[in-house]
Amino acid sequence: MAAVPLPSRNLGLLLACQAVTTLGLMVLVPIMPLYVATLSGVDAVGAARWSSLALAAPAVGTLCFAPAVGRWCDRFGYRPMLLASLAVFIASMLQMALSPGVYGFMLGRLLQGFSTIGVVLTAFIGHASAETSRGRALGLQESAIACGCLAGPVLGGVMLDYWSLEPLLTTTAVATGIAGLLLWSQVSEPAKTPPAADAPPFAGLRSVLDDAELRNWMLAACLAQAAAFALVNVFALYVAARFPATEAIASKTGLLHALGWLAAMLAAPLWGHLNDRGAPRRHFILAALGCALSIGLLTVVDAMWLVAFLRIVQGACYAALAQSMLLACSRQLPASAYGHLTGLSRSFMVLGQLLGPLLVMLLMPTLAPANLLWAVAALFLATGLLACGGRHAALASRMKS
Repeated sequence: MAAVPLPSRNLGLLLACQAVTTLGLMVLVPIMPLYVATLSGVDAVGAARWSSLALAAPAVGTLCFAPAVGRWCDRFGYRPMLLASLAVFIASMLQMALSPGVYGFMLGRLLQGFSTIGVVLTAFIGHASAETSRGRALGLQESAIACGCLAGPVLGGVMLDYWSLEPLLTTTAVATGIAGLLLWSQVSEPAKTPPAADAPPFAGLRSVLDDAELRNWMLAACLAQAAAFALVNVFALYVAARFPATEAIASKTGLLHALGWLAAMLAAPLWGHLNDRGAPRRHFILAALGCALSIGLLTVVDAMWLVAFLRIVQGACYAALAQSMLLACSRQLPASAYGHLTGLSRSFMVLGQLLGPLLVMLLMPTLAPANLLWAVAALFLATGLLACGGRHAALASRMKS
């Protein structure tokens, strides 16, 4: 039985919810040390340590809970799991906004990861979309994510400089609550699709590890996120080293990051449209190679406008990776396993978010910032090669059968 397509209004509500929650997740990321330093019980030395822990805290909950939450979506329904995730997310934002001390703030950061709101939204949108338009829906979701990633850091920096961050965190919680009420009243539970009688049951991680194609896709997703988060760590150092005489280097670095997210926001729906019409694996490989090439070329350019151009290219290519991987994997499995698959893929991606900065930390003592970019480019290249390897594994499997 095919999934019942989401009405455009309901899809719009889910996308708006995605943009608002992503804004809440990203608002503190670039200014975390500055905000943590304003909390009671934190001295100048402890601010760096606590900010590092705060940045990593949401990943702990997502890494541990995402597969289970995805499985619960398939078992108990997407609508109740979405509302439960929204409730935990709202509690996390209020906890951070209302906590004057660092321990309460850290509890809010942990709750943010435990909410796994991104997993549930991705699973809901993908499962409830028609097979012929799932690529478009995932592309629009990727655009909503990029919108939140673009707006969150900008709003967070402005609010911290000129007023206070607490009202923005509280407003995000209220906006998420309004979105939750609208979703409760407007969005219905998608029809359950029973597994096919002749299809082997999906056993989660065991099925992924036993299937060479799925295994390659999960590893590719992990390396893509590792490359993206390694780039975040390296890029500011690269810009400062490449243009040492430039004034307001921090603002220019932030603007260059924003250009990348803007390009991702605009390009994501196009990739989704192409995926519906063609092979998502081919688009994934092309996009991964585009990311690798644009990052590698950063090491040889010496003009700020060229850096901006390459960041736009990289952002536009990066927008294709997660959605193409999810669409390709969803076509291999029955709809009854879509939530579980989404949760597993998010766990692999979060693992990459932790591995990327760790790799940079290990290489930083021996490599200059520009040379660190080669390591990032190599990660993107390996991502594309894994997708190619998955294609050969799929062909070999079909030949055997």
